[in-house]
Amino acid sequence: MLAVLLGRDTERAALEALIERVRAGMSQVIVLRGEAGIGKTALLDAVADAGADLRVLRVAGVEAEAEFPFAALHRLLVPHVRDLDGLPATQHQALSVAFGLTDGPPADRFLVSLAVLSLLARTADRGPVLCCIDDTQWLDRESLNVLAFVARRVHAEGIGLVFTVRTGTDDVAALEGLPVLLVEGLPHGDALELLRTVVDGVIDPKVAGQIVTATRGNPLAITDLSASLTGNQLAGALLLPEPLPVGSRLEAHYLQQVHRFAAQTQRWLLVAAAEPQGDIGYITAAAADLGVRPEAADEAERARLITLGAEIRFRHPLVRSAVYGGATSSDRRQAHQALAAATSRGADADRRAWHRACAALQPDEEVAADLVLAAGRAANRGGYAARATFLTRAAELTPDERARAGRLLAAADAAFTSGAPTQAHLLLGSIDPDLLDPTGQGDRLMLRARTIVALGAERGMAQVSATCLAAYEAFRVDDPDLARAALLGAIDGSMASEYLIEGTDLRQISAAVTGRSNRGETLTDLLLDAFAVSVVDVADAVPLIRRATTWLATGEVSDPTLLTHYLTGVTLCTRIWDDRTREAILHRTAAVARRTGALQVLEIALFALATHETTLGRLETADELLLEVHQLRSAVASTPYMWEVFRSPEQIGWRCVPDAEAHIGRARTAANWLGMGASAGLADLGSIILDLGRGNYAAAAATGVGLVEDDYAGAYARVLPDLIEAAVYAEDRDRAAHALATLDGRATTSGTPWARGLLERSRALLAPDSSAEALFQSAIATLRDTAAVGDTARAHLLYGEWLRRQRRRKDARGPLRTALTMFEELGAPAFAERARQELLATGETARKRNPETAGDLTPQEAAIAALARDGLTNPEIAERLFISTSTVDYHLRKVFRKLGVESRRQLGRVL
Repeated sequence: MLAVLLGRDTERAALEALIERVRAGMSQVIVLRGEAGIGKTALLDAVADAGADLRVLRVAGVEAEAEFPFAALHRLLVPHVRDLDGLPATQHQALSVAFGLTDGPPADRFLVSLAVLSLLARTADRGPVLCCIDDTQWLDRESLNVLAFVARRVHAEGIGLVFTVRTGTDDVAALEGLPVLLVEGLPHGDALELLRTVVDGVIDPKVAGQIVTATRGNPLAITDLSASLTGNQLAGALLLPEPLPVGSRLEAHYLQQVHRFAAQTQRWLLVAAAEPQGDIGYITAAAADLGVRPEAADEAERARLITLGAEIRFRHPLVRSAVYGGATSSDRRQAHQALAAATSRGADADRRAWHRACAALQPDEEVAADLVLAAGRAANRGGYAARATFLTRAAELTPDERARAGRLLAAADAAFTSGAPTQAHLLLGSIDPDLLDPTGQGDRLMLRARTIVALGAERGMAQVSATCLAAYEAFRVDDPDLARAALLGAIDGSMASEYLIEGTDLRQISAAVTGRSNRGETLTDLLLDAFAVSVVDVADAVPLIRRATTWLATGEVSDPTLLTHYLTGVTLCTRIWDDRTREAILHRTAAVARRTGALQVLEIALFALATHETTLGRLETADELLLEVHQLRSAVASTPYMWEVFRSPEQIGWRCVPDAEAHIGRARTAANWLGMGASAGLADLGSIILDLGRGNYAAAAATGVGLVEDDYAGAYARVLPDLIEAAVYAEDRDRAAHALATLDGRATTSGTPWARGLLERSRALLAPDSSAEALFQSAIATLRDTAAVGDTARAHLLYGEWLRRQRRRKDARGPLRTALTMFEELGAPAFAERARQELLATGETARKRNPETAGDLTPQEAAIAALARDGLTNPEIAERLFISTSTVDYHLRKVFRKLGVESRRQLGRVL
């Protein structure tokens, strides 16, 4: 049979190529997808045999085991658990907790994923590794998510992953985007050959053709159908049954076989089907409790439906599902009740609790409480998907309706933490809020706010602030700490939604903050007060903002507090042009998020850091950060619109990429759909930068006016210098003067060198000729001492342009040459071309800069090269980019070859 299966040229060629690639030290992933019985497992057997010289790790999903966290992953990696000691400390701890090898706080699911990637890569250092994962649709969700994460990040480690997935299953969305090989029925000739192989007697050619056609070449259907037909039917002497038991009826065919067995055999098979790990001891004990002797299994074994050994194995998962699904609910409950009594080992307490739950017919608080304990044990290992399942079933069995509502809420929270916001949303919708106490009502609202954002729901972000305010009202009397957290959530929601906010507004949020009770001197209190005061007058809020943000940047702040509060601090820094504190907070947050595996926080922090670097004009650093963001985005998953808002429109504007307007337009559309006004504002900023670089001053001014006139509590103060430049060049001096008056107040309030330099540059554009030059020179001197290289370059450009308009062409060449060089080094082609044209107008020839060799690097190669240049080791780079050390080494070798260097020390010279 195996030889016939390997006759499938497409599958064979793809799997042979995978084996050869892995042998050569590279990595590859294939998902084999096909209907039940089509031969996926046989192909997996074949690839394992062909790769026998590799380190082959195998695991198969078991439907009854799908609720136990990390169960499949543990079975896959058991041979290499001893290698955990070689992992980074945080990864070692995370995987040890997930596998129940040690106690500790629940690990972030992404940190577990990084640990598995590192473990497999270390194993591959001793020889290529082939992971064969069968029946992926029945893996527990934690194991599936980890393996999907790994599959997206292997490259040059010598790791192969082959998954098999049954067509029509919806539980494998985590594998979406991986290479898929559809496994279809055998070609007609091969199917006939298989049929002749499995039939001992004579088979009529017409009957053979009917069987092959009816089964569509499905090997399992051919084998089992031919075995169920009589010799006369196969020889053509008797008609074949109609319809033939194939396709979707294959499970029914197995059930018919089972129903022909003695009652004792059927009951023994049901017990075996209900035991998730095929534990022979538990099955035997449970069957005995039901009055069934071990010999009852003999009939099923002779029929080759099961294999007896250290554990019970069914011929095919369809046999197990046929046995279990075909039994009456009463018989299933009896089987689970017997298994619950037989499952005696302490390590199997969760399995015992699940058997008891499956045996329950009516609400039963004792059984429900047992499930709650199992849910707690799952959470302690980081198994939040299992916790959600246990708690959902516990709620179903809970007699008291208020306790039931509380357990559903806890299940929703666990589902959200596990990365299943849709499940969390559905569970939240099943809760009657009136059955919750005030704290529970507040928790439900806060979880709802997080869920609608994670789902990427239409206008979801716009609804967050109002939802958090409602949560605040629920928490206000009984839990001041949670009330303050809800207010902070409302503030963060308002900062993200800006003008798109729904159901409330800034003044309502500010009034709630000002009127809160139990005011203290915590970091949360400082941030709340800073926000409330800034809504009325930013100048009055500056001392509060500086205290709070300095605390975040340099003070004693716990990891959870920093990860919860950083975004509020960053936004407040932006409003007062405090680039240094903003940068310190973001770097500190990114470091904590990396260490703790909080990848969703890390993604947002890195994007904010990339936006910060772009605003300063440090575009190459922003590129490197955006590459990390996109690596993370593929890990945490998202909707297409959520991808678009992480494209950095401002970076696109500076880079002036092909079809820049279309890219920025898509980002703006996505932001508006999601209710993310701040992201829509970033798109407008991208348009302004793009238009200023190209000299489309009227368009830039119009966009700037739209942002500034609807300014959201000072959020767009940094647009004012752009608006002034655009309005002056568009000959709308009145508009420019109005913007300058606003800028004067904002920049003076800020007092940072960056703000003062931009104010001086903007004043110079509107100043009389007698004083403009001194202002330009002062602006350049002030900005030169800041990190804002983009604004410094633009100050040189504007000064040079002013000098040329004063007919001082010779004097203009110096600042224009400086501007051109700086823009070329930044990678801002539109602004560089604007400077070049001005130089030409002075009579000086300015040739375009030749592309550097470094431009031949891919984005990932450039990011790795930059990190190596900055002194990071290969393991440190691997942790930063969520790839393996082998992949870093592979790309660095390519970088060295492309750049013509031989060591890391030489990278600084060419990058």
